[in-house]
Amino acid sequence: MLKDDLKTTDSKSEEKPKIKYILGIHSNVGSGARFTDGHAWISVTIEGFTKTYGLWPDSHPLTKDNGKGSDVRLNMEAPSGLFNRYYSLSDLQYIQLNTFIKTTNEWFYTNNCSSWASAIVWKVLKVDIDADDFLGIETPREVGKSIQNLEVKEPTSLKKPKIIKRKK
Repeated sequence: MLKDDLKTTDSKSEEKPKIKYILGIHSNVGSGARFTDGHAWISVTIEGFTKTYGLWPDSHPLTKDNGKGSDVRLNMEAPSGLFNRYYSLSDLQYIQLNTFIKTTNEWFYTNNCSSWASAIVWKVLKVDIDADDFLGIETPREVGKSIQNLEVKEPTSLKKPKIIKRKK
């Protein structure tokens, strides 16, 4: 072993591990919105650079019909919304996230932006961001309400994301 391989630290000088990947979930509306209002999406921040991902229907005026291609669109949203929640990802969780993002998804009423964004967080972290609204249809307002409730209990930010340790 080389001399440089040994590091001595005391409790005062221990460095916090650098957070490399951050998953955000966002909504631009909250509980006061109408049933069909708003949008929910995710963001992925890697060493300070953020990309956003959202599920959009081909029929939306802001999108181009891509036929049988995935309805997951890149960078159509702002990096944050009215309500935001952030999670630190391990290397393995980041790999899992990319697998889910690259899976072809088609927008429809029971697989919309809210259900997709909350499902991504569940699949990667096993954290439930509630999206179920009236009659079980997922909505951005329910995602916003869920994020707001979680943030009141334990606030997060890009600088202080929540760390979820997966059980082995």
